[in-house]
Amino acid sequence: VTLGIDLNFLFVLTLLSALTDRIFLNGAIQETILKILSPQTQPKITRHEAGHFLCAYLLGCPVEGYVLSAWAALQDARFGSRSVSAGTSFFDPALSNQIASNKVGRSSIDRYSIIVMAGIAAEAVKYGQADGGAGDEMALIAFLTNLNGGSTSNPAWNDVTIRNQARWGAMQAVLLIREYQECYDALVDALERGGSLGDCIYAIEKAGRDSGKLPLQKPLGYILESQGGLEEEWVNELPKEETEAVAASAPQKPAPLNADESLATLQGYKEELQAKLLDI
Repeated sequence: VTLGIDLNFLFVLTLLSALTDRIFLNGAIQETILKILSPQTQPKITRHEAGHFLCAYLLGCPVEGYVLSAWAALQDARFGSRSVSAGTSFFDPALSNQIASNKVGRSSIDRYSIIVMAGIAAEAVKYGQADGGAGDEMALIAFLTNLNGGSTSNPAWNDVTIRNQARWGAMQAVLLIREYQECYDALVDALERGGSLGDCIYAIEKAGRDSGKLPLQKPLGYILESQGGLEEEWVNELPKEETEAVAASAPQKPAPLNADESLATLQGYKEELQAKLLDI
């Protein structure tokens, strides 16, 4: 039985339609069909981006915008030119300044790693695995590789160190999301309702106040090496001897200055400076 359909023509038409969708519509039509056939796709995307959003906010990096679909990305100049179907745009002032001066600090590397891996971490917390995040991994690899500063036989960032940094960043993101679970859930709800940046930040702050969350004053946990360094153990509190060692190594706060002593010191500096000026 034949329906009078040229299969070769149908194949070419399908291929051209897919290419047109990818080039001109950022894959929006394909994404729409996928979401219809797989309803659980959109909730995963939302939770993924909520991970990026929350960790960026908690780590002091302003969030500039977010999109949860290819259609939304087409309408946002921050995302339309990057061929993404979902994303969160954030800004790290310290990292930006350090890149401009070619001196990127460890804290900035760690902060970036946590935020970039937070989407994968958020999916893992909810579903036990992450379906998305390939773009995040590539972004982290590109970022760390560029820090090597040219060709070298023994780069600081290689396959092993990059893999360890990615795992560390994902673990830290998991801890943050779990610690601020109420804030994360409120953010997911705001994103699902299509809330503005202000709505999302308000949701985070309100959930934090309602649940009594405060800025972290100490690490959420510690990794201790056993004797010989062959095994590691995760603990929430440091042993007493470790705590005493940390306290002993911490810089001591200077004693408050007495007003009269401060004035006398300044007066001495003034007289010394005047004497040097006379010599000149």
